[in-house]
Amino acid sequence: MDEDLFWQIVEDARERGDGDPDAMAQIVEERFADAGDDVLRGFQRQLVAASTRLYTWRHGAAADMACGSLGDDGFTDWRSWVITLGRPTFELIAADPDNLADVEDLTAGCAGAGELFGAAASGIYFARHGYEDETFPILEPGGTPPAGTPPSGYPRHGTEQLRATLPRLAKRT
Repeated sequence: MDEDLFWQIVEDARERGDGDPDAMAQIVEERFADAGDDVLRGFQRQLVAASTRLYTWRHGAAADMACGSLGDDGFTDWRSWVITLGRPTFELIAADPDNLADVEDLTAGCAGAGELFGAAASGIYFARHGYEDETFPILEPGGTPPAGTPPSGYPRHGTEQLRATLPRLAKRT
């Protein structure tokens, strides 16, 4: 599965699920219920690649500014939520996390909003094969630190130094 097909699937799920990440997860699960393992792996590889683009210190700071301190699991779910926003919005946020300020509801990605979407394909695969297959791509970063360097003042999201690194978002939080 290439990147364009991945995003077509996301956009289709977004349209059919009215942008609701949980409904989108169900649509993806239905689409892939009978799919072969190669298809599941292909979708999951693209999901992980997109999520990895958001796995930076600055994106973590943006997520924490919008949601409060998320922790590793919450940040993973937040990244999946950003993917559910569709390719154009994802690309803007991937390019600069301060563009999160353009999203209408900043807190929509909090409290695990993207968790089910992020687990849709992997859930099918692991239901078939168990969790023993360590070759299946997973969203968890595996203990590696985010890309880049932490913004000044991070992780204390209320500091003026941090807010200065994401000024548009700081105005909304």
